[in-house]
Amino acid sequence: MNRVFAVVVCAVLLAAPAFAEGPTLPDGGAVLVLKVGSVAPEGTPWSDWLEGVKARLETDSGKRLKLKLFLGGKLGGEKEMVEETQKGNIGLFGGSAGALATFVPELAGIELPYLYATDAEADYVLDKIRPEVTKLLEAKGFVMVMWGENGWHGYGIKGKCVEKPDDLKGLKMRSQESYVHMETYKAFGASPVEMSTPEVLGALQTGTVDGYSNGPLLSQATSWYKGVSHYTYTRHIYQPGLVVMSKVVFDAQPEDLKKLLLVRTDERSGIAGVRALTEPLLENFTAAKKTVCKLTPEQTKAWQDKARPVWDIYAKKSASNKALLNAILAAKKDFAAGKK
Repeated sequence: MNRVFAVVVCAVLLAAPAFAEGPTLPDGGAVLVLKVGSVAPEGTPWSDWLEGVKARLETDSGKRLKLKLFLGGKLGGEKEMVEETQKGNIGLFGGSAGALATFVPELAGIELPYLYATDAEADYVLDKIRPEVTKLLEAKGFVMVMWGENGWHGYGIKGKCVEKPDDLKGLKMRSQESYVHMETYKAFGASPVEMSTPEVLGALQTGTVDGYSNGPLLSQATSWYKGVSHYTYTRHIYQPGLVVMSKVVFDAQPEDLKKLLLVRTDERSGIAGVRALTEPLLENFTAAKKTVCKLTPEQTKAWQDKARPVWDIYAKKSASNKALLNAILAAKKDFAAGKK
């Protein structure tokens, strides 16, 4: 490939304050200036997608909106950005459900291990539970805009492929700041080490951790793959992206801008852009002399069986967790029955 592509786990509209009035328009109206930040480097599907969202919003608002993109993690880690969004110091955030789950705990259930079997099933379920997710977010100070895509996780490890859960036993593995991710590691016998995105490559290189869990796109975007020798595409977690807006910022806008900010015509193009690069990026790992492994259906079954108790841990934490999991399982049942 003639350019490096990767996934982003977040897109953020940020300012300090979160939004500010810019130049005055000829008709006397003010321009709303919003900074946009992301952990995605330039030239990735998410940065390309954000450029498209920026162009649409600026054009459709008659230049009343101005978006400034700040890429490559310049605005910090996901957990910090979620907190600043909730406070109203960030206007718009896009990242993993696991990151948002630090403040909206129910959302951790969207990333339970082996919850989905295919892209099509995940798409169907997420669309069906959109109303529930919207309500949960609103209650904690966020406004849902649209789904994004981080993709299916695999394990990057030093020294070996992990073809069975026991292959992770005793390994120190970088974990996202999400108890579901940490409990998933524990179910497989690994020792999770909670760590933000910018710290991971150095930790791999120094041996602070032995490996990580993430998708091919983020693995390459962050250069994490350079710190491991093997990548096993286990597909143990499907991680959607979420683009949300600070309710504080959203509520301060006039009705016409509110409607415009909730338009999600870009949703599918953003998701498709990430998915199209999965196989090419796995080929890139091989070209970089990394060993890439995939699991057989029989091997996958062993991982699924070990992971299932994590669902129970999640459901038992609260009635609202159980309610969201039930909604997900009902949608999965409808999908299997062909109710599309």
